[in-house]
Amino acid sequence: MELMRQLDGARLVKFDEQAGLLLAWHGGHGVHAYNRRGVEVAFWNTGDFANNNASEEDVLESMQERIDAQDYADFC
Repeated sequence: MELMRQLDGARLVKFDEQAGLLLAWHGGHGVHAYNRRGVEVAFWNTGDFANNNASEEDVLESMQERIDAQDYADFC
């Protein structure tokens, strides 16, 4: 149930199958990575800080970069 609470209201969610993480964006410029229990294991920023927002394109690109790199440790 905790995972469902964490994802409630997310504008974008992407699953990293290899890492077993759900990446979620609720708006703004922060991206969250949750394990299957709903514990946040990583967080990073992306997008336009001047407007405190990111476009969907920015977020999807950032998520894919993390998935490709499989490097969440630097962002915890």
